[in-house]
Amino acid sequence: MTATVPPEGIRTVSDAVERMAAERGDETFLRHRDRTMSYAELDRTANAIADEFRAQGVGPGDHVGLFLYNSPEYVCTFFALAKLGAVATPIDTRFTGDTLAYVLSTSDIEIVLVDDQTRADYESVRSRVPGLGAEYFVSDPPVDSPYRDFESLLGGRTSPPEVSVEESDTVSLTYVQQHSTNQPRGVLMPQFSYVNTGWESCRTLFDYDEDDRIFTTLPLYSIFTFQLGVMGTLLAGGEFIIEDGFVPERFWDQIDRYDATVFLYLSRMLSVLYNQDIEPEGGETPAEVAVGASPGFASDEGLFRAFEDRFDITLLEGYGTTAVSTIAAYNSIDDRNLASVGKPPSYAELEIVDEDDWPVPTGEPGEIVVRPTRPNAMMTGYYGNPERTIEDCRNQWIHTGGIGYRDEDGYVHFVATKENSIYRGRIAGRISSLEIESVINALPGVETSAVVGVVNEGGGEEVKAVVVPEDGVDITPVDVCKRCEQQLPYLKVPRYIEIRSELPRTPSGKVSKEALREEATSGVWDRNSGYDLSR
Repeated sequence: MTATVPPEGIRTVSDAVERMAAERGDETFLRHRDRTMSYAELDRTANAIADEFRAQGVGPGDHVGLFLYNSPEYVCTFFALAKLGAVATPIDTRFTGDTLAYVLSTSDIEIVLVDDQTRADYESVRSRVPGLGAEYFVSDPPVDSPYRDFESLLGGRTSPPEVSVEESDTVSLTYVQQHSTNQPRGVLMPQFSYVNTGWESCRTLFDYDEDDRIFTTLPLYSIFTFQLGVMGTLLAGGEFIIEDGFVPERFWDQIDRYDATVFLYLSRMLSVLYNQDIEPEGGETPAEVAVGASPGFASDEGLFRAFEDRFDITLLEGYGTTAVSTIAAYNSIDDRNLASVGKPPSYAELEIVDEDDWPVPTGEPGEIVVRPTRPNAMMTGYYGNPERTIEDCRNQWIHTGGIGYRDEDGYVHFVATKENSIYRGRIAGRISSLEIESVINALPGVETSAVVGVVNEGGGEEVKAVVVPEDGVDITPVDVCKRCEQQLPYLKVPRYIEIRSELPRTPSGKVSKEALREEATSGVWDRNSGYDLSR
């Protein structure tokens, strides 16, 4: 039987790299476009970068920012920092303006790496971030710029740095955008969490092995990509392949070019691939398995089954957050239910709870909460935010913000994230606001909409919809209400409907549902004030 717990000799990221370099040597680990890197080369390069960083004073606990698109340099630098006991700070390449400045200013980054795709956004806020030290440019640095050439980091000694690193030491600080707040939160992850999730991925859930070639276009700043992809592949002894972004028209050609046996996805990618006319060359693809993550709303079982039938690929869908080290529940090769997001991993307990953190009955929706059964398997807190850490880890559970339920067979079914759900009371539980939005957005003439819950006298929430019509289109609240009553149960039909020209947004450009919740309903069209449903 495969051991579900990583061996004692592999407790840190550094342990994993060095162990696999010794075992796999010159066999290929990483591919990016026409570049390849062996296990041994990965280890030597990480050692060289670590040596140069250490010569500049980077040591245990120091933060280094990675504002980069996918590249071998990204992977090597992450491992170099792990070897030093330093903290890699991946920065979402979608962050711009105030959000980017906030992350750079609050993360205590001492060194930052940028590339030609992130340079403009970085330089637009650079003057607002005091205290930054060395700045490195991946690829050729611009002429007359302050950047140091990344190549200068490759001249260090290739022997392992003489630094003691423990499994409980922080290895990454990842900023995650919360829809309910204006600014992202920095999640601190220990060394062992990467080893543990990687081991669970390859040995228990997805059965990666040394013959697998695992492909993704997803960004390396995502902990999903790094833990399930990079670490899972590393510990399996397979080959990890990265491209720069999801281009539907090229996807199957890329799979064929790399002879990929597994690919990582976000669920919306499946819909795009399925709905385009492009087929894999010859009608067949070398990919046998696809590992994905819930997109923030209930899984589409019909799409999954149709996708599997058309492309002959086994889909393994799951749900997780950065805080729980990617995996809260997952379908596995040996145990899956496409209508669900699977079951908890071997190292975690999962419960579904109500607003007061009491477990709810089987089949009833509530918040998904998780806790580890192994030390250092999940987050240690939010950086610089102990109050929020206490709040999200209350009652000895990590509150994921996901809403779901458990069926009689133990499978977890994901409904929506908490910020995209509405609490209709203890009996009705939570419903998905995204489902209501999808119905409204399909109404001809609607540009977009946002649905939120507003507190009522009974302690539950009423449904409020804010709708933005297309330019020149006249849509009334009655039009929206009629559409909803035709396609939704009574419980989900909005009580309050407001038509306006735009939606409030956070500095990162996301709709601010928190702002909408805080707005008064006085003066807003109210279904209870004279409009009768036709049913």
